[in-house]
Amino acid sequence: MCSEGISFLATDEFYAGTLHILTAIEVPVHLFGAYIIVAKTPKKMRTVKSSMLLLHFVGAFVDVYLSFIATPVLTLPVCSGYPLGFSLVLGIPTNVQVYLGISFVGGEAAQLTDSKFSVSVISVTILTFFEDRYHRLTHGHGSNGKRSWKRIIYVVIHYIVSVLFIAPGYLNIPDQAVGRAVTKKTIPCIPDDVLTRPGYFVLSVVNIIPCLCLVFMFSLVMPQTIYFVGAIFYYLLHTVSKSQTTNRLQKQFFFALCIQIFVPIVVLMFPVLYIVLAIWFDYYNQGATNIALAGIAFHGILSTITMLIVHTPYRNTTLSMFRLSPKNTGNNSQQIWKTVVGAHVTQHSVW
Repeated sequence: MCSEGISFLATDEFYAGTLHILTAIEVPVHLFGAYIIVAKTPKKMRTVKSSMLLLHFVGAFVDVYLSFIATPVLTLPVCSGYPLGFSLVLGIPTNVQVYLGISFVGGEAAQLTDSKFSVSVISVTILTFFEDRYHRLTHGHGSNGKRSWKRIIYVVIHYIVSVLFIAPGYLNIPDQAVGRAVTKKTIPCIPDDVLTRPGYFVLSVVNIIPCLCLVFMFSLVMPQTIYFVGAIFYYLLHTVSKSQTTNRLQKQFFFALCIQIFVPIVVLMFPVLYIVLAIWFDYYNQGATNIALAGIAFHGILSTITMLIVHTPYRNTTLSMFRLSPKNTGNNSQQIWKTVVGAHVTQHSVW
């Protein structure tokens, strides 16, 4: 199936312009989100500050890489495309960008690869976040938040896998002349000038290899994440805390965290579903692909905005800074933490 997609939506001008506008919006939003985490996280939440900041940083870095540094145009259903971002100005060879994108960004549309690979580093960061929450809830804070050597090895191994999981696909990069010929055969209506664009690169002509790598990553990370989320949920519902306030705050934070993570993922499912179907049915429509990738690029900023809304201390601080709430909002927020202390909760973090 082939749709030439000759509308404005299929042009590089629309795609690059849209992502650059997103960059202008997301950079200040991400910086503001980082400031809120670092400077406005309550003391009683100090044990989650580093994890929250890491999760925020990974999402922000992926956003900037996709919308500004790489700005990759994908020519689905073949895993191929070309860059439009700042990487062209730097003169970085496309094959090097592919490797760096897959390795360090975890493949969030990693420079001309299928954007489905966004599950790697980001998903491992989410997994380790929930693993850390589960450990702190069930084992307390006797180690002052430090990981045991077994847990450190666990985290390191998962991040190594997130870097190397796409290696089988990367090691099978075809000869580029052959790749262009296969692309033209697979997508007869693709404009000839697209195949000669600066930096045009074919990652794979056999889509089953990247897909198998993706399935492997899913099978490794998803069951563990579901287990830890379920275990935390069970613990909070069936464990009676010494303080009702502590238990309420722990539940509030857990549910807010789930909303922060899973709302953007649900939104992300729609463009990813299109990409999967486009590959499955060998469907080419550059305009639709551009819109799908722009939707994926919106993932990080949506996550940051959700974080600022669903976490009560962050929301009250943000509203207070922009004078969108009564002056006593901040006082009410602080009263929660005073209540925790007044209830004789241990001086270690309740989180």
